[in-house]
Amino acid sequence: MSHPGIRHRTRSDVRRLGLLVIALALAFRIWSLAGSWFYFDDLAFLSAGTNDPLSWHFIGRNYAGHLMPAGWLVIKALATWAPYQWGVWAGFLVALQAVASLGMLRLLRSMFGETRLVLVLLAGYCFYVFTLPAGVWFAAGINQLPLQVALVFGVHAHLSYLRTHRWQSLVVTLAWTVVGLAFYEKAAILFGFYAILALGWFARGKLTERLSMLWRDYPVGIIAHGAVAVPYVAIYLKFGLHGTQPASTLLSSVGYRLVAVAFSTGVVGGPFEWRSMSANSLADPSDLISLGSWVAVGSLVYYAYTTRTASRRAWSLIAFSLAANVYLLSSARADLVGPDIGLEYRYQTESAAIFVLALGLAFLPLIGAPEVNRLREGVPRPHERPVVIRTVTIVVVAFSLVSSLAYVRNWQDHNPTEPYFDQLAASIADTPGRPLPLVDLSLPQNLLWAFGYPENTDSHIFKALHYPVYYPDSSVDRLYAIKDDGELTQAIVLPARTMVGGSGCGYVLHRAPTEIPLDGPVVGGGWWIRMEYGAPRAFAVRIGMGSTTMRMRLPAGAHTAYFKADGSYNTVRLANDAAGRSACITHLVLGNAVAQLPTT
Repeated sequence: MSHPGIRHRTRSDVRRLGLLVIALALAFRIWSLAGSWFYFDDLAFLSAGTNDPLSWHFIGRNYAGHLMPAGWLVIKALATWAPYQWGVWAGFLVALQAVASLGMLRLLRSMFGETRLVLVLLAGYCFYVFTLPAGVWFAAGINQLPLQVALVFGVHAHLSYLRTHRWQSLVVTLAWTVVGLAFYEKAAILFGFYAILALGWFARGKLTERLSMLWRDYPVGIIAHGAVAVPYVAIYLKFGLHGTQPASTLLSSVGYRLVAVAFSTGVVGGPFEWRSMSANSLADPSDLISLGSWVAVGSLVYYAYTTRTASRRAWSLIAFSLAANVYLLSSARADLVGPDIGLEYRYQTESAAIFVLALGLAFLPLIGAPEVNRLREGVPRPHERPVVIRTVTIVVVAFSLVSSLAYVRNWQDHNPTEPYFDQLAASIADTPGRPLPLVDLSLPQNLLWAFGYPENTDSHIFKALHYPVYYPDSSVDRLYAIKDDGELTQAIVLPARTMVGGSGCGYVLHRAPTEIPLDGPVVGGGWWIRMEYGAPRAFAVRIGMGSTTMRMRLPAGAHTAYFKADGSYNTVRLANDAAGRSACITHLVLGNAVAQLPTT
């Protein structure tokens, strides 16, 4: 039965117009990336890719619950060949999005034919805000965008297998799925999508009858999918999973934010308003906009039900996806950062793809499927006139662009990373006496969290930039540290322990080693000592701090010596050579070496 208001175009028309839609969306994405830079976890990836050797341990590491061996290989390649070259890293994201978008065009045409609604669905996928956060943030995109690619090509091959029973299509399906799993463990949800499509459109009867029919018709496929899914889940449970069973209150809080706020407004072009969290943003629509989105989505579902014979099952795709997202976020993230994490679109990037597929299946028959979604006889369909469809599409795309522009402006304007690096490079260039001795501190918390140690340390982060700096165990007069804004400054040793006793100038060095007591015991690492002295001649000294010793050559005159002071002890022992006799230690303080005094 034909669908009134749905005009069919030639194959070349749909392909040509589809490519135009993709090109426009990619142009916007390129503009968004052109004003972006590395952010947060990107620095951890750069650091690991620069400092760690390529090994099984490197590609198999668990990063915040993610198993992503293929992602680590990409990171290693980019960090080796194009460190801190944002254009190259951004180009990789654009390429992934281009492949996913072309795959979506191919998938929609194979599912629904050469109809103008393919262009409507494609426009939704390309311009919805769901894919934007992962599209401009490499650390999110290296997981999410390969999942998009695996989804569109995996579903295309899966439908081919269901239609033809060809084993080659089954192999391609599983190959794309494995590719997705190699970048992101969440690609395991593809098995759920495959099952829903098979049960809903390629079997008949009640659930038990459908299961029996699928086992009868596709036993090899079911066994093959299980042979991939079961071992992978076992591997992830052993090496990747670190979440807990979430409380029901947390599930409901995350679910409301993810589904009723972020998702519902996103599919109508929202969320329109954002709550800025540094460069990142959370969906923050008004109550009126949220209510309007609920009415719009509910009306869409109801309209499909009243005009089509088999629309309800289509929504099971997006329902499954949203339920999986709510559970995964609640168990692995929300217990640490709170339920507002459900307002971040990067945690439901695939919603754009799944929603447009569900929308298409709710209104159109799936080509080659035994179960056909037909028009209900005698039901008026005034909303399917071409002018209505075009108008709604244009409005939703325009709304989506407004929301996307607001997100991108905040992303570009409030990313603190590039200004920090620019300030540091300028500060190093303005400081004479290179190479400069630098305390190996951690990046500020607004650039990278401390749990990323040692990836977050200066020596790791700046290695690929080849700054004229080094990270000494000791230095005389000069020791630099980096302020939170990237400015290089003389290091300050915050007093935790101070020398006690002494007479005259302090402690005068003699032939025998000199013991300088501290005003309390020292335990652990990360300490530095700032020692002021005066000496008539240059001399060598062996410094003992408990079981730790180090040697320094100190110049004549009044100077300040800095040296690392890890260990367990309560006195500092100085054993000098003959030239050091009569030198005087005037002041000694132990503490953390920092760039600026802490604010109160």
